[in-house]
Amino acid sequence: PIHRTPYEHKTVWKFLKTIPDLTFQLNDKHLKTLSKTVFSETWLKGSTVVANDGFYVILKGLARPQTNVYKNLIEGSDSPDSFIPQSFHSFIWSEELKNASLAEMYLPSYDSMLSKWSTFGTLEVMPQNESETQMFSVVTEDDCEILKIPAKGYAKIKEEKIKLENMQKLKLIRMCPYYEEWPTLSIYELIALLKWKKFPPGHVIVESGNIISFVGYINSGCCNIYRSIIGFVKLRSNKVKRSQKLVYMGKLKEKESFGEISVLLQVPFTCTIITKKEVEMAIIEDKDLFDA
Repeated sequence: PIHRTPYEHKTVWKFLKTIPDLTFQLNDKHLKTLSKTVFSETWLKGSTVVANDGFYVILKGLARPQTNVYKNLIEGSDSPDSFIPQSFHSFIWSEELKNASLAEMYLPSYDSMLSKWSTFGTLEVMPQNESETQMFSVVTEDDCEILKIPAKGYAKIKEEKIKLENMQKLKLIRMCPYYEEWPTLSIYELIALLKWKKFPPGHVIVESGNIISFVGYINSGCCNIYRSIIGFVKLRSNKVKRSQKLVYMGKLKEKESFGEISVLLQVPFTCTIITKKEVEMAIIEDKDLFDA
């Protein structure tokens, strides 16, 4: 890769954007970064390609999967088998394999052959002890040219992403009133608990009389604050009817927080908070706060 020109890097980037198994979970920026670590390998017929350290795309030739164990392309899926590249759709965990300490090697049928543009492997860096027991491998049926994306290249992307996200969270909390004088180390303890969440317009964040389940730090958008009051409405029959109304009291804007007292002291909110437009906020759930 270090010998490629900027034009050649751009060509590789455009090529990566044509691979569905990559574009399904990686954005253009990540693919552009990965394109600078990609290289091709030539494997002779009959070679075993162990794909524990990267994600592979067959450019030329045929290969046959050797195991029916497959690792997720990237982390963040709900289950280990929730995202499997198209090339591996026919390989399912069986009960026998789940109970075995080491998956038994086998050769699938010709229908399962991997051809040009087929993919296999993982972008997750595997621990040494795990990689020894879980081999994601294929056997080349021809002389093959295979594109390799090293898992370590993706690991660097994740590290950079975490750093930028933590800086964004730090800046958000620091700009909220009451946190301006907090020590940075204390804020970092909160950052470890924060999760991003979006709420649609008109969403009731918390109703008056209820204890909120999280502390919120508004990154974008705003919320209206209402106080619930009991009033009397005069009817045409000269009778009076009790009526409960929400009265607008104010607004929660960007770079403001709420919910700390309700969560920490477990006291009900005295007002109702409703999003005025789409709101993105960083939240700390009460269970995470109490477990910390």
